[in-house]
Amino acid sequence: MTHSGVFAENNNRFDLDEVAACVPPELNDCQRRAYLAAARHKAVLIAGGAGVGKSYVVGRIARLYVGSGYRVALAAPTGKAAKRIEQIVDMPAQTVHRLLKYNGHEFARNETSPLDCDVVIVDEVSMLDVPLCYRLFKAIDFTKTNIVLVGDHNQLPPVGPGNIIRDILSNGLIPTVILDEVVRQAGLLKENSIAILNGRVAGNAKTDEGRKSWYLVDKYTDQMDILNFIILMYERVLHERLGYDIVHNVQLLAPMKKGLLGVDNLNIVLQRLIQKKCHGVDVDDVPAGRRPRFYLHDKVIQLRNNYELNVMNGSIGTIEAFDADADVYTILFDEGETQVERDDIKDIALAYALTFHKSQGSEYDCGIVVVHKSQSYMHHRNLFYTGVTRAKKTAIIIGDRWGIRNCAKQRITDRRRTFLSLEGFPAEAATG
Repeated sequence: MTHSGVFAENNNRFDLDEVAACVPPELNDCQRRAYLAAARHKAVLIAGGAGVGKSYVVGRIARLYVGSGYRVALAAPTGKAAKRIEQIVDMPAQTVHRLLKYNGHEFARNETSPLDCDVVIVDEVSMLDVPLCYRLFKAIDFTKTNIVLVGDHNQLPPVGPGNIIRDILSNGLIPTVILDEVVRQAGLLKENSIAILNGRVAGNAKTDEGRKSWYLVDKYTDQMDILNFIILMYERVLHERLGYDIVHNVQLLAPMKKGLLGVDNLNIVLQRLIQKKCHGVDVDDVPAGRRPRFYLHDKVIQLRNNYELNVMNGSIGTIEAFDADADVYTILFDEGETQVERDDIKDIALAYALTFHKSQGSEYDCGIVVVHKSQSYMHHRNLFYTGVTRAKKTAIIIGDRWGIRNCAKQRITDRRRTFLSLEGFPAEAATG
């Protein structure tokens, strides 16, 4: 359904009759409405869940603008999300911070020096908090530049304040198209993920041979049994039976950092296992309350934006070398190879296991999701949904039957009181 709002002013960049006559024939009805809305309005939100073809229609919208001679800026809140949309759309993308030329202290792109492009397309808007969204909108001259926002309104809200995508949906701030038709090629994995939003958790996928797209292991009530099962999978199953590289193709996800099944402990356990299995290295014990040391080939994550190193929050990398004399690590991130000195290593952590929040904007061939009653105070269906939708080929849910079912039944309880204000937006962007 398409909504009108204060940004419903016509685009005036396209002959709408011509665009309507040339809509890509492979688009379904929902995608077609999104495509036409992006041609019709100066600002539009395209929202939808897993498997509805958001990225595909975004690619077609970008090509519509480029094919008509317009300049397109493609962005996402994190480096990982930007890299993903860049690969899908086959166009350069960057983080919102980089788009706005943020140097760690100030934004070079602002109301006095707006973005020099014809349309800004921002993916993964569910991760966009109010302060960054404010900076983005202040840097857009709506008399010259259009904006297309894209995201999944069923995912977790951002770590920072606000809930931009739901504010827009609830208050009709801009014309909106909800994609609610799962595309035919989405497959069982996406169907089962969406079922969680209705409180249902599907059982194991049925297949005659080969690996399945969906595994449900809900028989473990004891946390130690779950931990041992995870170890067994990494030792004997994920690569040997399912054919996945246990470092680069697999991601373990858990709701929280602390506890036996928390990310901190899971990373210590997996580091020891993977270093021994893959590299023959015996890892030292980690004293209680201390951070584990890093070893060559460790999988790591950047915890905050570092503009001097050109590495963004959420970027995943591997340790390629360590110079003990200089106390410098060489880490290969998605953005490229980076030298990380002692002062900056505090912002690096192991990434064999990640929280659900840290995984947003990323996808992995195989996603392993821990859902156990011991963490039930954090559980709700949007958290669960966010976890399983990180998997591209195989999702493995591990936990106890009560915890898993309860997590799918619980509706989100994160009631945010921040709101995206229209104050400061150019009058030209509104219809009044």
